[in-house]
Amino acid sequence: MRLDEWLTGAYHRLELAGFSAFRIEAQVLAAHALLVDRTFVLTHPDHEINEIALECLLQRRENHEPLSYILGHREFYGRRFRVDRSVLIPRHETEVLVEEALRIGKEEANVLDIGTGSGCIAITLKLEKPDWVVDAVDISNAALQVARENAETLGAEVTFRLSDLFEHLIRPEYDLIVSNPPYIGIDEPLPQEVKDFEPSQALFAENQGMLVYERIAADVFDHLKEGGRLMLEIGQTQGTAIKNLFPEAHIVQDLDGNDRVAIISK
Repeated sequence: MRLDEWLTGAYHRLELAGFSAFRIEAQVLAAHALLVDRTFVLTHPDHEINEIALECLLQRRENHEPLSYILGHREFYGRRFRVDRSVLIPRHETEVLVEEALRIGKEEANVLDIGTGSGCIAITLKLEKPDWVVDAVDISNAALQVARENAETLGAEVTFRLSDLFEHLIRPEYDLIVSNPPYIGIDEPLPQEVKDFEPSQALFAENQGMLVYERIAADVFDHLKEGGRLMLEIGQTQGTAIKNLFPEAHIVQDLDGNDRVAIISK
């Protein structure tokens, strides 16, 4: 089968499945299967392909599996991170948390990332601030394996440990603690490709998404140095609830004007 023939059929099927960027997505899938870039796909319409391998990828996307899981990676802060279904897919909104953390101005700092997932926050901070000592914890061994692989691939020296929040920390106190915890309410509606594929323990929290924030609030000041800061990614409707939990919190908005990061100083 010619590549352009496959693309024509893929465009139609992805459009029927409800994807607005169906052309781009089909081209990306073809490029991934053929181990080429999109330019090749667009400039070699008569290239002969094995449609069986492409069919498998197309069916996965028709079933609304996230494109990042199919490709096995996601871009974050200008770097490529490996992802699979054991970790949350990094979002561009989380880059606001990274930007705020990098603004603290310290040339040397001990940093803790709680619920590291793919490691995108911890690894980015270490690469942007090589003199920082960065630790990262997660409750999932599978997620930590992905994070360690990303750190090795990207050349970031980060210490990872299995821990439920502060249970098994590497060191007792930190200058900066960051976290993008689960903050979606149990009954909150989500797109199919998020709800059905991304790890629920990285998405959902009880008490309208506030439970993990409450657990962090209970112990965090025992692990922050005097003058240290806690930075949390939050849901766009959670600013008021976070201020009730941390009255001193400063709320930072993302580029869309939504509440995105809470900064709390000790």
